[in-house]
Parts: sequence; C-alpha cells; structure tokens
Amino acid sequence: MEQLVPTKEVWRGSGACRPLGAHPHDFSHLRITDGEGQEHSWSEALAAIHTDALAIYHQGNLVFEQYFNESGPHLRHLLMSCNKSMVGLVAECLIADGVLNDQDLVPALVPELADSAWGDATVRQVMDMVVSMHFYEDYLDPDSDVWRFMRSTGMAPRQSGDPAIIADYLPTVKKDGAHGEAFAYREPNIFVLGWLVRRAAGRDLTALASDLVWQHLGAEHDWLYMVDDSGAETTAAATLRDFVRFGVLMLNGGQVAGRQVVPTAAVKNILCGGDQETFAQGDYPELSGWSYRSQWWMRHHQGRVCPTARGAHGQMLYLDPEKELLIARFASAPEAPSYLADPIMWPLVDAITDELN
Repeated sequence: MEQLVPTKEVWRGSGACRPLGAHPHDFSHLRITDGEGQEHSWSEALAAIHTDALAIYHQGNLVFEQYFNESGPHLRHLLMSCNKSMVGLVAECLIADGVLNDQDLVPALVPELADSAWGDATVRQVMDMVVSMHFYEDYLDPDSDVWRFMRSTGMAPRQSGDPAIIADYLPTVKKDGAHGEAFAYREPNIFVLGWLVRRAAGRDLTALASDLVWQHLGAEHDWLYMVDDSGAETTAAATLRDFVRFGVLMLNGGQVAGRQVVPTAAVKNILCGGDQETFAQGDYPELSGWSYRSQWWMRHHQGRVCPTARGAHGQMLYLDPEKELLIARFASAPEAPSYLADPIMWPLVDAITDELN
C-alpha cells in the first residue's frame, strides 16, 4: 500500500520480536457444512471465502499458519475495519488513564461536529455504534453514502465535488432519530472516534497505537496506517503473525509475558460484551444474539462472549477467551460486506473449536 498511497508507520519498538509458540495441528480432514447444508472440505471452505492467510492460536501455541495467493509471513495485509478494534482499545486505554471521558459529548472535544449527527452524542455512543444518523451504508450500491465517505478518506478514487478529507465530510452527516436506542454499524463512527482520541490525548493515532499497544507486543513488523490528504489515519495493515499477537494481548487480559502492559480495565470493558437488546433493535438478522462494544463485534455463543474484529473483504480476528482460542484471517473477497462469508465462516470457526476441544 505504501507504493500507492500516503502512509504512516506505527513503530514496533526497539525490543526483540517475541516468538509465538508452535504446536502444528492438522485440520485438513475437517468437513464443513455451510448455512445452506452444502459440505466443503477444509481447503474448499478456505478457497470459497477467498482466504489469503489463516492462523489459529490455541492455549499458548500457534497451531496453524498458512498463506495463499500473494500473501506471506513478511507481507502486511490491509485490515479494513478490523482497525476500528485497535482504535477501540486505544480509546479504552485513554478512558482507564483518565485522559478521555466516555460520557462527554462529542463537541466538547471536536466542536467542528456540533451541528452534525454527533452534536448531542456521547463518546460511549460513538464507541458502541448507537449513534442515529442519515447515512445509507451499502457497499453493494455504488450510490450509497458509504462510497462518497470512502472517497473522502482516500480509500477510493475521488470524484468531482467530493470532500477533500475526512474532516470535511463528517460535519455534513446529520442526525436521524434518538441516539442510544438501536445498534447501527456506520463507518463514520470509526473516524469520529479517531478524531476524539487525537483531541483528548493531543497526539496522532499512529503515536498512540504505538505507545499504548504495538510497542508492547514483541511485534515483528511495524503496523501501517493509510492516511488521507490531511494526514488523518484511515485503515491499517499488519502481518498475520502480528495480528495474532494483538489478539493474544486481548486473550491474556492486556498482559505480555506476565506483565500488565495495557490497563486491565481497558480490556475488561471490551471482553465483557455489549448490550444484546440494543443490538437486536438494529437490522442485522444474520447476527442474531450478537452485541457490540468498544468497536468490537461480540458473538454470544454457547454461553461464551467471543469478541471479533471484522473488516471488509473478509478480514477477521476472532477471540474465544474461555477456550484460549484465537483465529486470524486475511482475505480478498471481490465484494466488500463481511457477512457474505458468514454461511461458511461460522461453521468453519465452530469446526476448528470442536476439533481443538
């Protein structure tokens, strides 16, 4: 990506890379039955959801790692909206440190949004995606608001009349109903939260992500941010193993090698899950029983809360803390909505979980 668009690097720190334990497991015998009752072999299932790379981490060991297409262990892959889960963790760290108050109204930190959808929304409502706004988000419709928004971020070719940067676009989004009543996933909330944490801390997101998270992981490579023309961070890219290390930090409650590197409260506020009733008020029938918290999707499955980072074109980081299980996936699906892979993805996740049990 750095050959195509402006980018910033999130420094990994000067310490040594922290190895991931290895205990390979053979999953090739698994058969996966999708949501329509069709059976797939292991390799057929991965190919059907356009997998570029897959890693499985279980009880302290990397038990599976494989790369497809043009990917590789040394190559960073775009995370798309999985980046929002990093921003959510950064925000929770600032809240735990008293730098950010999640009950403050957005304009207290970003007065530029006083006349927008966020004029009377709290920081927490932004974090939990319960802000009501006039914003039509359908990646399959080229006339959807989300495409004009994406062009303003520099993540799609700009057209005549488009805002030049994200900060010019966001104030144009207006309110639609009461906040806090129903979950509604809307991409602009991610960038409003990024604006909030920058203002609260007086630093850019690149520096915050490095200082609060990335330097503590023992990462092999720097995390990469795409930026718009103003320098504001948009989406990110990382190697698969470092994506796993980020997930392991969450599985371990913010600890690395027994040392607390992220505030315990920050991780607990995420792992506890969100409000299922509020989520149910949104229009997401394919995710029945889920919730959302601090820019993480929450799968409530068999009595367990499984935080999940999800991104367009098939990116995913799935955590099952009770099972000490993590599944990281990169993909290049031709169409953006992540739910298109769900009929195969969730049976695949459950087959992996059952196999390791």
